[in-house]
Amino acid sequence: MPPPKGTPNIFEGPGDYTTTRQVHNDTYPAIDPIKAELSGKAVFISGASRGLGKATAISFARAGASFIAISARSDLCAVEAELKAASAGCGRKEPQTLRLRCDVADADSVEDAAARIEREFGRLDVVVNNAATIGTMQPITESDPDEWWQTMSVNVRGPYLVMRACIPLLLKGQLKMLINIASVGAHLIGPGLSHYQISKLALVRLTEFAAKENAAVGLVAFSVHPGNVLTDMVGEGFKSEFGSLFTESTQLCGDGLVYLSREKREWLSGRYVNITWDLPELTSEEMKRKIVEGDMLKVRLVTPSFE
Repeated sequence: MPPPKGTPNIFEGPGDYTTTRQVHNDTYPAIDPIKAELSGKAVFISGASRGLGKATAISFARAGASFIAISARSDLCAVEAELKAASAGCGRKEPQTLRLRCDVADADSVEDAAARIEREFGRLDVVVNNAATIGTMQPITESDPDEWWQTMSVNVRGPYLVMRACIPLLLKGQLKMLINIASVGAHLIGPGLSHYQISKLALVRLTEFAAKENAAVGLVAFSVHPGNVLTDMVGEGFKSEFGSLFTESTQLCGDGLVYLSREKREWLSGRYVNITWDLPELTSEEMKRKIVEGDMLKVRLVTPSFE
Protein backbone atom coordinates (compact mmCIF):
# COMPACT_ATOMS: atom_id res chain seq x y z
CA MET A 1 0.00 0.00 0.00
CA PRO A 2 1.14 3.62 -0.16
CA PRO A 3 3.24 5.09 2.69
CA PRO A 4 1.51 5.15 6.09
CA LYS A 5 -1.56 7.35 5.94
CA GLY A 6 -0.93 10.79 7.36
CA THR A 7 2.82 10.31 7.68
CA PRO A 8 4.57 13.53 6.64
CA ASN A 9 6.74 12.59 3.69
CA ILE A 10 7.18 13.34 0.00
CA PHE A 11 5.56 10.15 -1.25
CA GLU A 12 1.94 10.12 -0.12
CA GLY A 13 -0.11 11.40 -3.04
CA PRO A 14 -3.64 12.71 -3.58
CA GLY A 15 -6.28 10.03 -3.35
CA ASP A 16 -3.89 7.32 -2.16
CA TYR A 17 -6.29 6.18 0.56
CA THR A 18 -9.56 7.80 -0.46
CA THR A 19 -10.19 6.70 -4.05
CA THR A 20 -11.00 3.04 -3.29
CA ARG A 21 -11.96 1.48 0.01
CA GLN A 22 -9.06 -0.95 -0.14
CA VAL A 23 -5.45 -0.45 -1.28
CA HIS A 24 -2.77 -3.04 -2.00
CA ASN A 25 0.99 -3.41 -1.87
CA ASP A 26 1.16 -6.83 -3.55
CA THR A 27 -0.80 -8.80 -6.09
CA TYR A 28 -4.19 -10.26 -5.15
CA PRO A 29 -6.53 -12.91 -6.61
CA ALA A 30 -8.81 -10.51 -8.52
CA ILE A 31 -5.96 -9.35 -10.76
CA ASP A 32 -4.27 -12.72 -11.26
CA PRO A 33 -3.18 -12.94 -14.95
CA ILE A 34 -4.42 -16.53 -15.01
CA LYS A 35 -7.93 -15.05 -15.13
CA ALA A 36 -7.10 -13.04 -18.27
CA GLU A 37 -7.26 -14.29 -21.84
CA LEU A 38 -4.93 -12.34 -24.08
CA SER A 39 -4.21 -15.00 -26.68
CA GLY A 40 -3.73 -13.45 -30.09
CA LYS A 41 -2.75 -10.10 -28.57
CA ALA A 42 0.53 -8.29 -29.27
CA VAL A 43 2.26 -6.35 -26.50
CA PHE A 44 5.31 -4.09 -26.35
CA ILE A 45 7.02 -3.18 -23.06
CA SER A 46 9.93 -0.73 -22.99
CA GLY A 47 12.55 -0.84 -20.25
CA ALA A 48 11.95 -4.56 -19.75
CA SER A 49 15.36 -5.79 -18.63
CA ARG A 50 14.58 -5.52 -14.92
CA GLY A 51 12.17 -4.19 -12.29
CA LEU A 52 8.73 -3.09 -13.34
CA GLY A 53 9.23 -3.72 -17.05
CA LYS A 54 10.41 -7.27 -16.55
CA ALA A 55 7.61 -8.04 -14.08
CA THR A 56 5.06 -6.59 -16.51
CA ALA A 57 6.35 -8.69 -19.39
CA ILE A 58 6.12 -11.82 -17.23
CA SER A 59 2.55 -10.96 -16.22
CA PHE A 60 1.51 -10.60 -19.86
CA ALA A 61 3.16 -13.93 -20.65
CA ARG A 62 1.15 -15.53 -17.83
CA ALA A 63 -1.98 -13.92 -19.29
CA GLY A 64 -1.39 -15.72 -22.58
CA ALA A 65 -0.31 -12.83 -24.80
CA SER A 66 0.76 -14.40 -28.10
CA PHE A 67 3.29 -11.76 -29.17
CA ILE A 68 5.56 -9.97 -26.69
CA ALA A 69 8.18 -7.41 -27.71
CA ILE A 70 10.56 -6.23 -25.00
CA SER A 71 13.17 -3.50 -25.24
CA ALA A 72 16.10 -2.21 -23.22
CA ARG A 73 19.59 -0.89 -23.73
CA SER A 74 20.97 -4.12 -22.23
CA ASP A 75 20.74 -7.80 -23.14
CA LEU A 76 17.32 -9.41 -22.82
CA CYS A 77 18.07 -13.11 -23.37
CA ALA A 78 17.48 -14.03 -19.72
CA VAL A 79 14.20 -12.10 -19.64
CA GLU A 80 13.02 -13.85 -22.81
CA ALA A 81 13.68 -17.22 -21.15
CA GLU A 82 11.69 -16.13 -18.09
CA LEU A 83 8.75 -15.12 -20.26
CA LYS A 84 8.64 -18.53 -21.89
CA ALA A 85 8.96 -20.28 -18.55
CA ALA A 86 6.16 -18.15 -17.10
CA SER A 87 3.78 -18.94 -19.94
CA ALA A 88 4.59 -22.65 -19.77
CA GLY A 89 4.05 -22.61 -16.00
CA CYS A 90 0.52 -21.36 -16.57
CA GLY A 91 -0.25 -23.84 -19.31
CA ARG A 92 -0.19 -21.12 -21.96
CA LYS A 93 1.10 -21.43 -25.47
CA GLU A 94 4.65 -20.12 -25.73
CA PRO A 95 4.56 -16.51 -26.97
CA GLN A 96 6.46 -15.29 -29.98
CA THR A 97 8.98 -12.94 -28.42
CA LEU A 98 11.02 -10.12 -29.91
CA ARG A 99 14.09 -8.72 -28.14
CA LEU A 100 14.91 -5.14 -29.07
CA ARG A 101 18.08 -3.23 -28.17
CA CYS A 102 16.65 0.27 -27.90
CA ASP A 103 17.47 3.65 -26.39
CA VAL A 104 14.07 5.32 -26.02
CA ALA A 105 15.62 8.81 -26.02
CA ASP A 106 17.09 8.21 -29.50
CA ALA A 107 14.65 8.73 -32.37
CA ASP A 108 16.41 6.41 -34.81
CA SER A 109 16.63 3.64 -32.21
CA VAL A 110 12.90 3.86 -31.46
CA GLU A 111 11.94 4.00 -35.14
CA ASP A 112 14.05 0.91 -35.84
CA ALA A 113 12.39 -0.94 -32.95
CA ALA A 114 8.91 -0.04 -34.19
CA ALA A 115 9.82 -1.14 -37.72
CA ARG A 116 10.95 -4.52 -36.42
CA ILE A 117 7.73 -4.93 -34.43
CA GLU A 118 5.71 -4.15 -37.54
CA ARG A 119 7.66 -6.68 -39.61
CA GLU A 120 7.36 -9.43 -37.00
CA PHE A 121 3.92 -8.80 -35.46
CA GLY A 122 2.16 -6.55 -37.96
CA ARG A 123 0.43 -4.56 -35.22
CA LEU A 124 0.22 -3.96 -31.46
CA ASP A 125 -2.64 -4.23 -29.00
CA VAL A 126 -0.94 -2.89 -25.86
CA VAL A 127 2.07 -0.62 -25.40
CA VAL A 128 3.54 -0.18 -21.91
CA ASN A 129 5.80 2.88 -21.93
CA ASN A 130 7.97 1.98 -18.95
CA ALA A 131 11.60 2.95 -19.61
CA ALA A 132 12.65 5.73 -17.23
CA THR A 133 15.35 7.07 -14.94
CA ILE A 134 15.22 8.85 -11.60
CA GLY A 135 18.53 10.75 -11.66
CA THR A 136 20.43 12.07 -8.66
CA MET A 137 18.42 13.65 -5.86
CA GLN A 138 19.78 17.21 -5.61
CA PRO A 139 18.41 20.75 -5.16
CA ILE A 140 18.19 22.75 -8.39
CA THR A 141 21.12 25.00 -7.42
CA GLU A 142 23.40 22.02 -6.77
CA SER A 143 22.32 19.87 -9.72
CA ASP A 144 24.32 19.05 -12.82
CA PRO A 145 22.55 20.63 -15.82
CA ASP A 146 23.38 17.77 -18.18
CA GLU A 147 22.18 15.09 -15.76
CA TRP A 148 19.04 17.09 -14.94
CA TRP A 149 18.18 17.38 -18.62
CA GLN A 150 19.06 13.73 -19.30
CA THR A 151 16.34 12.70 -16.84
CA MET A 152 13.87 14.88 -18.72
CA SER A 153 15.05 13.41 -22.03
CA VAL A 154 14.59 9.78 -20.97
CA ASN A 155 11.31 10.36 -19.11
CA VAL A 156 9.57 12.74 -21.55
CA ARG A 157 11.30 12.56 -24.93
CA GLY A 158 11.51 8.77 -24.61
CA PRO A 159 7.79 8.13 -24.09
CA TYR A 160 6.99 10.74 -26.75
CA LEU A 161 9.16 8.94 -29.30
CA VAL A 162 7.64 5.57 -28.40
CA MET A 163 4.12 6.99 -28.72
CA ARG A 164 4.95 8.65 -32.02
CA ALA A 165 6.33 5.41 -33.45
CA CYS A 166 3.89 2.93 -31.90
CA ILE A 167 0.47 4.60 -31.98
CA PRO A 168 0.15 3.76 -35.72
CA LEU A 169 0.80 0.10 -34.81
CA LEU A 170 -1.76 0.25 -31.99
CA LEU A 171 -4.37 1.54 -34.40
CA LYS A 172 -3.89 -1.66 -36.41
CA GLY A 173 -4.62 -3.78 -33.34
CA GLN A 174 -7.80 -4.66 -31.48
CA LEU A 175 -7.34 -3.21 -28.00
CA LYS A 176 -5.49 -0.02 -29.07
CA MET A 177 -4.24 0.50 -25.52
CA LEU A 178 -1.41 2.83 -24.52
CA ILE A 179 -0.22 2.69 -20.91
CA ASN A 180 2.34 5.25 -19.75
CA ILE A 181 4.13 4.52 -16.48
CA ALA A 182 4.05 7.81 -14.62
CA SER A 183 4.39 8.33 -10.86
CA VAL A 184 2.54 9.72 -7.89
CA GLY A 185 5.50 12.11 -7.89
CA ALA A 186 3.77 13.94 -10.73
CA HIS A 187 1.44 15.36 -8.08
CA LEU A 188 4.03 16.03 -5.36
CA ILE A 189 6.94 18.36 -4.67
CA GLY A 190 9.91 16.45 -3.28
CA PRO A 191 12.92 18.73 -2.77
CA GLY A 192 15.74 17.43 -4.94
CA LEU A 193 13.44 15.61 -7.33
CA SER A 194 12.54 18.47 -9.67
CA HIS A 195 13.79 16.68 -12.79
CA TYR A 196 12.01 13.40 -12.05
CA GLN A 197 8.71 14.74 -10.75
CA ILE A 198 8.38 17.41 -13.44
CA SER A 199 9.08 14.77 -16.09
CA LYS A 200 6.34 12.53 -14.71
CA LEU A 201 3.86 15.39 -14.60
CA ALA A 202 4.71 16.13 -18.23
CA LEU A 203 4.09 12.46 -19.05
CA VAL A 204 0.66 12.54 -17.40
CA ARG A 205 -0.25 15.55 -19.55
CA LEU A 206 1.28 13.98 -22.66
CA THR A 207 -0.97 10.98 -22.06
CA GLU A 208 -4.00 13.27 -22.04
CA PHE A 209 -2.93 14.67 -25.41
CA ALA A 210 -2.51 11.17 -26.90
CA ALA A 211 -5.99 10.24 -25.62
CA LYS A 212 -7.63 13.37 -26.97
CA GLU A 213 -5.92 13.36 -30.36
CA ASN A 214 -6.73 9.71 -31.04
CA ALA A 215 -10.13 9.27 -29.38
CA ALA A 216 -11.96 9.22 -32.72
CA VAL A 217 -9.86 6.31 -33.96
CA GLY A 218 -10.36 4.21 -30.82
CA LEU A 219 -7.12 4.67 -28.87
CA VAL A 220 -7.34 4.33 -25.10
CA ALA A 221 -4.42 5.99 -23.29
CA PHE A 222 -3.95 6.34 -19.55
CA SER A 223 -1.08 6.93 -17.14
CA VAL A 224 -0.30 4.69 -14.18
CA HIS A 225 1.51 5.15 -10.89
CA PRO A 226 3.12 1.70 -10.44
CA GLY A 227 3.39 1.96 -6.67
CA ASN A 228 6.47 2.84 -4.67
CA VAL A 229 8.79 0.06 -5.78
CA LEU A 230 12.42 -0.26 -4.69
CA THR A 231 13.86 -1.16 -8.10
CA ASP A 232 17.48 -1.04 -9.27
CA MET A 233 16.77 2.41 -10.73
CA VAL A 234 16.66 3.89 -7.22
CA GLY A 235 20.09 5.04 -6.01
CA GLU A 236 21.67 3.78 -2.79
CA GLY A 237 21.45 7.18 -1.07
CA PHE A 238 17.77 7.38 -1.88
CA LYS A 239 17.24 3.82 -0.64
CA SER A 240 19.00 4.47 2.67
CA GLU A 241 16.92 7.58 3.39
CA PHE A 242 13.53 6.56 2.06
CA GLY A 243 13.70 2.79 1.55
CA SER A 244 11.12 2.01 4.25
CA LEU A 245 8.50 3.93 2.24
CA PHE A 246 8.89 1.73 -0.83
CA THR A 247 6.33 -0.93 0.03
CA GLU A 248 4.96 -2.28 -3.27
CA SER A 249 5.99 -5.36 -5.26
CA THR A 250 6.79 -5.29 -8.96
CA GLN A 251 4.21 -8.03 -9.48
CA LEU A 252 1.42 -5.74 -8.25
CA CYS A 253 2.15 -3.44 -11.18
CA GLY A 254 2.55 -6.21 -13.75
CA ASP A 255 -0.61 -8.04 -12.75
CA GLY A 256 -2.52 -4.77 -12.40
CA LEU A 257 -1.62 -3.70 -15.94
CA VAL A 258 -2.83 -7.05 -17.25
CA TYR A 259 -6.11 -6.54 -15.39
CA LEU A 260 -6.52 -3.11 -16.97
CA SER A 261 -5.81 -4.66 -20.39
CA ARG A 262 -8.43 -7.40 -20.09
CA GLU A 263 -11.02 -5.18 -21.73
CA LYS A 264 -11.15 -1.85 -23.46
CA ARG A 265 -12.46 0.94 -21.24
CA GLU A 266 -12.87 4.11 -23.30
CA TRP A 267 -14.06 6.04 -20.24
CA LEU A 268 -10.65 5.55 -18.58
CA SER A 269 -8.77 7.19 -21.44
CA GLY A 270 -6.78 10.29 -20.54
CA ARG A 271 -6.94 9.53 -16.82
CA TYR A 272 -4.43 8.68 -14.08
CA VAL A 273 -4.55 5.38 -12.19
CA ASN A 274 -2.72 4.48 -9.00
CA ILE A 275 -2.02 0.74 -9.25
CA THR A 276 -2.34 0.37 -5.46
CA TRP A 277 -6.03 1.21 -5.70
CA ASP A 278 -8.38 -1.77 -5.73
CA LEU A 279 -8.83 -2.18 -9.47
CA PRO A 280 -12.13 -4.11 -9.50
CA GLU A 281 -13.66 -1.34 -7.39
CA LEU A 282 -12.06 1.38 -9.52
CA THR A 283 -13.48 -0.12 -12.72
CA SER A 284 -16.93 -0.89 -11.29
CA GLU A 285 -19.99 0.69 -12.87
CA GLU A 286 -20.60 2.78 -9.76
CA MET A 287 -17.07 4.19 -9.79
CA LYS A 288 -17.11 4.64 -13.56
CA ARG A 289 -20.22 6.82 -13.29
CA LYS A 290 -18.70 8.90 -10.51
CA ILE A 291 -15.39 9.42 -12.32
CA VAL A 292 -16.94 10.27 -15.68
CA GLU A 293 -19.56 12.64 -14.27
CA GLY A 294 -16.93 14.48 -12.24
CA ASP A 295 -14.27 14.23 -14.96
CA MET A 296 -11.91 12.94 -12.29
CA LEU A 297 -8.36 11.54 -12.32
CA LYS A 298 -7.00 14.32 -14.52
CA VAL A 299 -4.56 17.17 -13.89
CA ARG A 300 -6.46 20.42 -13.44
CA LEU A 301 -5.91 23.88 -11.95
CA VAL A 302 -8.35 24.59 -9.11
CA THR A 303 -9.30 28.27 -8.94
CA PRO A 304 -11.46 30.22 -6.48
CA SER A 305 -14.96 31.19 -7.46
CA PHE A 306 -16.62 34.52 -6.61
CA GLU A 307 -20.07 33.61 -7.91
